[in-house]
Amino acid sequence: MYDTLQPELLTASETEKALMERDPTYVVSWDIFKDNQLPYLELRRPFILGLHEEDIWRPTIYHAFSKLLFDKQKLLRSYTQNIDGLDYKLSVPPQSIISCHGSLATIACEGCGAPMETNTFTNLIKTQIKDIYKTDPSAPASSTPINCPSCSKPLVKPSTVLYGRNLPAEFHENAQSDASAANLLIVAGTSLTVYPAASLPELAGGILSETTRLVVDRDKAAGYRASIDIKNNPKDIMLEGDCDSVFLDLIEEAGWLEDLTQYKDSLCESSKRLLDGRLLYLEAKGKN
Repeated sequence: MYDTLQPELLTASETEKALMERDPTYVVSWDIFKDNQLPYLELRRPFILGLHEEDIWRPTIYHAFSKLLFDKQKLLRSYTQNIDGLDYKLSVPPQSIISCHGSLATIACEGCGAPMETNTFTNLIKTQIKDIYKTDPSAPASSTPINCPSCSKPLVKPSTVLYGRNLPAEFHENAQSDASAANLLIVAGTSLTVYPAASLPELAGGILSETTRLVVDRDKAAGYRASIDIKNNPKDIMLEGDCDSVFLDLIEEAGWLEDLTQYKDSLCESSKRLLDGRLLYLEAKGKN
């Protein structure tokens, strides 16, 4: 996204465009947003609408696994570095999810903190924010600010963390106690190089800890980061492979496939195909 950013398409001053030209991440920085929310909203427009209104972005089997853990009262907390909001789409309660870098799933004023109802915000995005990607013919030709109904300032946005702003307090308030209380810490699809999320395995302890640390990743090197040592620590386990495939295997081994099928229609197409293939295989195997 940032590598292909075209500042000239955004509603910004020449100074702001020069900053974004030099460092594309400025488009999601507090330095720009506090004076001009429009570049951020124009950049995020299709993702906001795709998540909340058009239902383009859907959860995966991994997200369904988290939901099954919650359903079975086995989920202490889900920590995510992703801002896509998919963790919330299967109705895992917000108090069971900590979005380390914020989330597109919730909307609030960056100034006063007042929340805005999602449908209200998406309607304003559709009618007040131009489409720099030229995929929505109904979008306005130019953008106008979206003001907060509480403080009247144009600082409303999805609750993602801007560069230059603090991470959510919930992480620091819960990380140590959650890591200490967990019997099993699952690390899925992350390089374990971005902090503070990468500190969770360290907080859960090393070779003397009672916590089992399970790493699911395509890259075996993930089994040797953030104090994890799958070679020398018997409580560190690596399952190498694609997250959806590995978690589907775990769901099958746990005897939860039937439980998973209730969420099938909510899953993205690739996850649906994977689940359908597994069910067909098991059906054919049972007939032989």
